[in-house]
Amino acid sequence: MKRKEIFWLIATFGISIIISLILLGLNCFSSSTTDINIHDTYFVVEKNELSLLIIKVTFFLVYLIRMLKRKFKNLAANLIFMIANVLMNFSVVGLFSLIKSFARSTGVIENNMTKNSMLDSGSTEYIILWLIFLMFQIFLLISLGYTGFKTGLNYKNNGENTMHNNVSYEKH
Repeated sequence: MKRKEIFWLIATFGISIIISLILLGLNCFSSSTTDINIHDTYFVVEKNELSLLIIKVTFFLVYLIRMLKRKFKNLAANLIFMIANVLMNFSVVGLFSLIKSFARSTGVIENNMTKNSMLDSGSTEYIILWLIFLMFQIFLLISLGYTGFKTGLNYKNNGENTMHNNVSYEKH
């Protein structure tokens, strides 16, 4: 790995830590919790989980921009983006299951007499939320596949150019 890539890796990690410190405070990597208030409901989430999510999103965005700017020609940036993309896929699955469990638990608490009115797999809100997460995950998977395809083409073309250069040197 070139020095420039190591610099980008360290700078991206530093920026994500600074963002975590600004948003979550000095104890952002501890097991302390933070409250997120969404319409009369408080969600208690550990700060270290939010910090990891911030780091994943920062790496994803920075390397997406770098990869698109260089038109898939930087192998190290492409590989780091693909790793960040896979981690984002895991985060989307985790966030969706977290929201589903929160929705079910709040539905049971608020309405213990009729379970049908809670946010279950048949409600409109759940279907809309599921579609949003599904479309985002499909986008992530398509971008992962396309990045792998373009990286493979560029790597193959670079290998062929190197072989042609070696053959031309051998003839002389």
